[in-house]
Formats: sequence, C-alpha cells, structure tokens
Amino acid sequence: MKTFQCRCKGQPTLFFESNLCTACNCTVGLDDDFSEVEAYYLDEASGHYLKNAGADIHYQKCDNNAQYNACNGMVNLTTFVAAADKTEVLCFACRFNETIPDLTVVEHIPLWKKMEAAKRRALYTLNALPVPLKNITQDPEQGLSFDFTTDRNVKDHFISKLNHQDTVFTGHDCGHITINLAEADDVARSSTKHAMGERYRTLLGHFRHELGHYYFDQLIACSPKKQALCKQYFGDDELDYQEALDKHYKEGAPSNWHEHYISEYATMHPYEDWAETWAHYMHIIDTLETAQNFSIAGSTSGIQADNEEVGELYLPQDKHYFSVQTPISRILDTWVDFSVILNSLNRSMGLEDAYPFVLTQSVRTKLSFVHHAIHNKLDQLPELTAADLK
Repeated sequence: MKTFQCRCKGQPTLFFESNLCTACNCTVGLDDDFSEVEAYYLDEASGHYLKNAGADIHYQKCDNNAQYNACNGMVNLTTFVAAADKTEVLCFACRFNETIPDLTVVEHIPLWKKMEAAKRRALYTLNALPVPLKNITQDPEQGLSFDFTTDRNVKDHFISKLNHQDTVFTGHDCGHITINLAEADDVARSSTKHAMGERYRTLLGHFRHELGHYYFDQLIACSPKKQALCKQYFGDDELDYQEALDKHYKEGAPSNWHEHYISEYATMHPYEDWAETWAHYMHIIDTLETAQNFSIAGSTSGIQADNEEVGELYLPQDKHYFSVQTPISRILDTWVDFSVILNSLNRSMGLEDAYPFVLTQSVRTKLSFVHHAIHNKLDQLPELTAADLK
C-alpha cells in the first residue's frame, strides 16, 4: 500500500487509514474514486467538504465514517445527485455491504471497524487491477456483496452460541461473501488458528481468500476454454466438494503437501487451491507495493541498490506494478528475496515469521496462472511442462 501527502505546508504523510492531518487538522478521507487519500476542507456555507476552496464538486463523509468512524470514506455528492437524483450516503467501499453486525451490541463496533479496514485494503488492491469490481446495485446478477455477522457471543470471545441465531460460516456463494465477526476478535481467531494447526490466519487473509472464489467465477468459470486450462494447473474442480472437505478434515493434508501447494488447506480441493493461491498473489503485490513506496530494497546475496535502481533490480516501478508489463517471474524473485528480509525483521522483534511459506516451482507456476488470468493474458502463458508442477 502506498502512502499519500496532505497539501498543507507541513505536508505530512497520510496513510491509507488516515482521517485527520496531524499538521493542519483538516479532514482526510479516501475519495469516491477509491484511488487517493486526500485532505478536505469544510465549506461553512453548504456544510459540505471540498478538496479546494471554491471547487464545484462537493463531498460528505460516508455515514459509517461520520457516525461510527468505521471507515474514512468520502462520498461525491455531485456525481450521485446528477446520476440518480438522490444523495448517496455510503462511500465506495461501504456500498458493498449487505449486512453489518448488530451495532446495538457495543462490543461489535470495534470489531466491525477492523472488518471494514481489512475489506477496504482488499478492495483497494482489486480496484488497481483490471478485474471487474461492482456492487450488487451496479450489477444485481454478478456484483459483489458482503455479510458481516455472527452466531456467537462477543462477550466471551465467541465461545457460546447465541439463541435463535443461524450458524454463520465464513464463505462465498455466487458473489456474496460472508465473514463471521469472530474473525476480527484476536482471541477467537488465535484460538482457531492454533486448533487447526495453521501457520497464518488473518482477517485480511480471509477477505482475499473469499474474493479468490468470487474471481474464479468472474475470470475462469465463465469460459469453458479458461476453465479447461485452469484444470491443468489446479486439478479437476468438478470433484465433489463435500467429499473432498470431509476427507481433508478426516485425513489431513498429504505429507508432501508443501511440494505442490502454498498451504495445507489448498490441498483440500482445486477451488481452495485457487483461492489460497489468489490470496497469496494479493499478499505479495500489496506488500511489494508498500516496500516500493518506502524505497526499501535489499538482497539476501548482499547486493545493494540505490533508489534509482530499485525499480530495475528489485521492486517493480509503481507505474507498471499492477500491469502485466511487469513479468510475474520478476515479481516472485523479488518477493522471495524480500520475504527473507521481512521475516528477519519480525524475528528481531521476537515475532513469528510474517510470511512462513515457501514458493516451490509448482506454487510459482500456479501464481503465474493467477497473474495471467487477472490480466486476461492466459493465451500468453508459457507451455506447461512436467517440471513446472514439481
């Protein structure tokens, strides 16, 4: 994730989650194009926010921003009034919500804020890529929507079941993604992580995984040719899902899973292999963009690069970062190098590795498929060889 700057004299750094400039105290928010975090000035006459004095485009804070500080979104009033003769009250990201948690339970509010923060970051990366990103108002049939709810009691970290509440499973169904609010609770999530023997479990990871299922439908399942090609990389997705699920939880992953899969869960079914690989692709490009933004460069081989060489040697230049012009091999080589540094920094702080995964040739091949699918360049994939899946 890149950083932004206020236009005031102090020009302090603004972060993706910023809602206030620490130098000039003006309101800061994420614009309705979902591309920039900028400063806004309150126009006393209209009660609206402007980017510049006398500007024609008026903004207001998203209702979830104004009432709960759950996001930092700004709503472009001019666009919506002109297009629909009504005032929109939710920002770009919040318009994807279909169900939010019960906010009469005050303990739900801080957890909901965490959900919104992770969702915004996941959507921001997608918005920079050439993939469809529409809510169900824009596209009722194939649009994306979210449910954030729970079936358990927040007051005991989601251990006890709530009465008269249907079981809530985190998952994806035809563009509709449900994430249990318990995933935003550090105690509940950590407990599940250890119970399931997982090496990595984050809220952002859940969003990216479930979004992977959504984009399988959008990018692969819609084309028999693409789906047939996908089977060569991920296996036969027509295998019975429930049988595969039961087998996975009964027998676990095969002992050599790390040779061919990014995670143990990816071994369960080709759908999950795709979704896990998709999530890791998103982890990689977002983290590398962050490193590029801060001009972090380094090499485990000891070669140092100055700022001007970063784009050429290690971190892809920003203008090509989300485009197919940057070869996936360069992205993955950069990531392997950088993840060693990232993990070493974590160890210096007494923390577990930030990225406890190994990119084998088989996993790299699958990541390459995801990269080409996102950019609609599957016809440019190199011919698959037996060595690619080893």
